[in-house]
Amino acid sequence: MKSKKIIALVLAVSLTFSAMIVPASANTDVTNKGEQVLYTVLDKAVDFLVNAIGAFVISPRRQNIKDYKDDNFYAGLGKEDFLDEPARGAVWSVGYANASIQDGNELDGEHFVGGSLSITKKVATEVLDDQKVRTVALSDGRGITIFSELDGFGITNKSVREIRSRFAKYADENGLDITSVNVGVLHQHSCVDTFGMNGDILTALFTAPFKNLIGQTPASGMNDEFMENLYTVTVNSMIEAVKDMKEGSMYYGSTDVSEFIRDKRDPQVFDPMLHRLRFVPNDGSDETWIVEGGIHCVGLGAGGTVVTGDYPYYMEKYINSLNANFIYIEGAELALTAKGDNVEPTDEELALHEDEGYGRLAALGRTFGEKLAAIEDETEVEPILNIAHKVMFVKITNAIFKFAAKFGLLTNEVVRDGFDLKVVSEVGYCEFGKSLAVSIIPGELAPEIAFGGAMAADDPLNWTGKEWDYPTFESKADGRKLLVFGLMNDQIGYLLTDNNWHSIFTENEEIVSSGSNTGSFVTQQYFELLDSIK
Repeated sequence: MKSKKIIALVLAVSLTFSAMIVPASANTDVTNKGEQVLYTVLDKAVDFLVNAIGAFVISPRRQNIKDYKDDNFYAGLGKEDFLDEPARGAVWSVGYANASIQDGNELDGEHFVGGSLSITKKVATEVLDDQKVRTVALSDGRGITIFSELDGFGITNKSVREIRSRFAKYADENGLDITSVNVGVLHQHSCVDTFGMNGDILTALFTAPFKNLIGQTPASGMNDEFMENLYTVTVNSMIEAVKDMKEGSMYYGSTDVSEFIRDKRDPQVFDPMLHRLRFVPNDGSDETWIVEGGIHCVGLGAGGTVVTGDYPYYMEKYINSLNANFIYIEGAELALTAKGDNVEPTDEELALHEDEGYGRLAALGRTFGEKLAAIEDETEVEPILNIAHKVMFVKITNAIFKFAAKFGLLTNEVVRDGFDLKVVSEVGYCEFGKSLAVSIIPGELAPEIAFGGAMAADDPLNWTGKEWDYPTFESKADGRKLLVFGLMNDQIGYLLTDNNWHSIFTENEEIVSSGSNTGSFVTQQYFELLDSIK
């Protein structure tokens, strides 16, 4: 994680300065008020320098927010269509598909690996696992909702809308009633870059201004051929999942995996459970397990060049051995990683690769699969699928993010609103049956925003001295159990509580975030969506 800080400074001042001093370790707890003030002043100085440098860079041509058109956005259901009871004769219908999104050229020296920023070309050097898309199509009889989950570090709303536009052609041609189409990522730090921020930074710094001038797209970490294949394969998986839809019953259960979770950042809040929605087809064919959990996929670290599917790859292997399909969706996982020392790899798992960490991620995936398979306490989920979405425009106040946007490394859809730059994104809300609610969030959510336990005003690590004056997402779920589908339909970075915003010199999360007030803005937008449907 130290490299993140180095790159943040390179992005900020490399054009005019040769070096700056950065703390040696990430997530440095600073409780001394004097030091907090000093770091805040340093941050403001960096912001000033970055903005000053950026002022001399020709920006890409940005659409005015007034001219923005909401193409390929699914709003979902309106208030009048949200059901409290199943419709007469309602039954679950679910289909599944998965496919490789690899293009076969991962080792050609042109496929960057996501996970951390680097001033060198961090391209793939070894492929250990497949890189997949897993898709479910679901319906309670009133339309089809799709969730696709990619093995990848991130994906932008712009790419999601491209996928939607291609799938819409098939849906229109075949008269499908599509309610919602969602694409998320598992946030692996060891996959081919599908987000763009992990490209050749030095090349971007020197070529982007000229490309902006002549109207070309600046270079990013995304490989065009890889992304084209990803779009095609993902759309095909949606088509196959729809074709595979069968009637059956749905069950919910969960298992405690808290012993395998480490929270690197205070406050110590996380969802300790893996949640499973288990669909059982009436025809006796393979079950489909939809699993949600909030744990980073970073088994081999963030800065490597080896392509792996991390622990979900081995969860799938185990669950497939039970004749069940598998899709895993990341939850609220800001700063949450696995406790690798808490798993015991077998000799076979350790022999998979010379890096012991790979054996441990394989063991972690197997262990999670075993725990999911052992769930006995289940409740049946009524055939109700309520879902709605809201477009939002997230202001970029982080100077480093603005800088990245000018140089093509931030590939999100960005519009201009006066002198402000705003990312086009969306939030969503979903209900499965009467007892489950899902927050659909376009980034890495701090669990305390969802579940409570936000930092108090008098906490020594609270640099602002203010309370987090928002109810939890869970409290707005009307008594339902809350799940979070994070990094879904966009990646706008870390979503912190405003009073937990520190310095880029002491933390990692502040570097890769839209701004210090993004957490509260997304919270407000989410609550506005809830108010519109309840």
